Amino acid sequence: MRRLIVVLAALTLGACSLQRDIVLIRPTINVGSKAPALAGQDLNGKQTSVSFAGHKTVLVFWGSWCGPCRAEQPGLTRIANDLSARGVQFVGVTMRDNAANARAFVQEFHVEYPNLLDDGKIAFAYEVDSPPSVILVDAKGIVVGGLPGEFSENQLRALITNKLMN
Repeated sequence: MRRLIVVLAALTLGACSLQRDIVLIRPTINVGSKAPALAGQDLNGKQTSVSFAGHKTVLVFWGSWCGPCRAEQPGLTRIANDLSARGVQFVGVTMRDNAANARAFVQEFHVEYPNLLDDGKIAFAYEVDSPPSVILVDAKGIVVGGLPGEFSENQLRALITNKLMN
């Protein structure tokens, strides 16, 4: 009996080793595809839609409860302020959050760009599993890049320059 248990355990562990480590799987960003329509309630409950046509857009997926999001937000605010005059629009999408906490976050970090509350539909459409994540959409409405997971201000500036400013 003991030998059977050892054999079954070895087979089970062996089968598990064939699976990809779930921690290493990153969200799929559909680079080259048309960006899904973006609409939802803003932080004040007003229905809002975002147009990509003619706008270089940075979608920022965040949560007020997300430590890396809090660490990244000062840099995001600087980048958004620097690039707004160059025609880059930023739109925040708060994930798994409530409006009061999201409004407090926006106020604390002086976020001036619009933010939408997401009930999961926007993140699903953009294949974002968790914050922080950024998706870049060009002026033709095509997804041109993204950063799933934690990123630095320099990484995001470089990505925006390479994907949206050329």
